[in-house]
Amino acid sequence: MTLHTISKKNTVYWNNLAVKAIVDESAFTELYEHFFPRIYQHLVARTKDETLADEIAGDAFTRMYQHLNSYDPNKGAFSTWLFRIAQNALYKRGQDKHAVHGAEWEEDFDPAAPEAEIPERQFLNKERNKEILEAVAKLPKRQQEIIKMTYWMDMKGNEIAQKLSIAPSSVRVTLKQAREKLRELLG
Repeated sequence: MTLHTISKKNTVYWNNLAVKAIVDESAFTELYEHFFPRIYQHLVARTKDETLADEIAGDAFTRMYQHLNSYDPNKGAFSTWLFRIAQNALYKRGQDKHAVHGAEWEEDFDPAAPEAEIPERQFLNKERNKEILEAVAKLPKRQQEIIKMTYWMDMKGNEIAQKLSIAPSSVRVTLKQAREKLRELLG
């Protein structure tokens, strides 16, 4: 089984679960538990503020719950639909402006680190994340968009192509160029 096949099965699973969640509380809970950390991480990366990211994620999930009956799996992946809701919640708050390259991370920031993780590992992870974000900020705007959509928004090439109104082959080429440039910048 290829990675693409596994990914497609996962997408189908989450799409079906989203449809089921309209009437099934346990399905909704599973969606929430799976996607909340991903949405939260995306929002923290955009706002660089854990409290604000948590509030906006809460807004996004409230909107998702309110509009779940309008989700159509034939139009796209549930994850893409949900990330768009989160992005719209961010825009509605007017907070996307904090995602500029000059914004600084909080001194003790590392939302992904487990509480029990040793401080040295947290520090090294924080430094590496900072290096990666700084390297991404040095990429051309189009490469930054495609990197963010691919890795933070978990979008597929065809979804990115549609969103940016470009050919899927352009997405693949730009992503390849961005990865090569990041490898060069990160050593």
